[in-house]
Amino acid sequence: MAEGKTLSSKYEWGILGYITFGRLWNAIKILTSYQISRVLKRPIVWGGPWSFSIEPTNHCNLKCPECPSGLGALTRPLGILRPEQFEAYAKSIKKHAFYVQLFFQGEPFVNKFMPELIRIAHKNKLYVAISTNGILLDDDRIDAILQDPPDKLIFSIDGLDEETYQNYRIGGTFSDAFAGLERLMKKKRAMKLTRPFVEFQFIVMKQNEHQLDAVFALGKQHGVNKVTLKTMQVYSKKSADHFLPTDEKYRRYLVDENGLRIKGTFRNECFALWRTSVITWDGKVVPCCFDKDAHFVLGSMNLNSFREIWTSKPYQDFRQSLLDDRSQHEMCRNCTEGVKINVV
Repeated sequence: MAEGKTLSSKYEWGILGYITFGRLWNAIKILTSYQISRVLKRPIVWGGPWSFSIEPTNHCNLKCPECPSGLGALTRPLGILRPEQFEAYAKSIKKHAFYVQLFFQGEPFVNKFMPELIRIAHKNKLYVAISTNGILLDDDRIDAILQDPPDKLIFSIDGLDEETYQNYRIGGTFSDAFAGLERLMKKKRAMKLTRPFVEFQFIVMKQNEHQLDAVFALGKQHGVNKVTLKTMQVYSKKSADHFLPTDEKYRRYLVDENGLRIKGTFRNECFALWRTSVITWDGKVVPCCFDKDAHFVLGSMNLNSFREIWTSKPYQDFRQSLLDDRSQHEMCRNCTEGVKINVV
């Protein structure tokens, strides 16, 4: 495997077109206040987050064994984000934010309003990234989204034949997933579009690590902008034994008789609580993407503005809890903040 090999394109730098002076000044304030907070061990927040994950839906068409959405393990209600909701969210955050991931839990393209959500984001001058398993991207959906393409589209396809693909992507087929990528790339070339920046993402597991050379070759063959190898998140030693690859380079955990723990130094700090935030399909604001079941609801966009939530006592108390003892939260003990989890 050609470690460090990169398939990339200048068009990923299109994000720079979304950074205004006001947004840049906001980012400087956030960076500064975070560094002061680390030193003083109390939360000081100047400005708002520059990025968001906003959930189009928590429904999924697959049943991936380590995903709470696919397994039906989420205890929160299932639903979809409607355009009028997203319009309100976009207006509330656009002064300070420039980057929006239209995904959290679930498969984004289950939401039939996705083309309209992308248009709303662009109308508010927000960079849009979407992550998909690709299976729902038929000709009609691709035609619809290419009328105003997202800035970045990530295809998560974790096997290069049916056996390895269906080991994890249960309920789907490699042929259907890869057909979605092929359709998108063919139409993008035919229309001579620079967007979306297409990333082919591959989660490295014991069952597919023999295919890593082929991943880069396939990405090059089909003209994707970037190939990313991603380490896998698991929740138990049993799952670690089953899924984690033999090559330590692609494992994010240390595993022994006591269980598993994230590699790297665990610190009582978390930049994510300053630079980003997550909004679920029904308007709940949660601290980060590791709070998949919304255990820590810090406010509701249906009741307050984001700014009111961002500086509220619940948000500040949660930040303080991480500065005091981040390990007190189970989700934080399985968090990769500050740890390299992708190998490009």
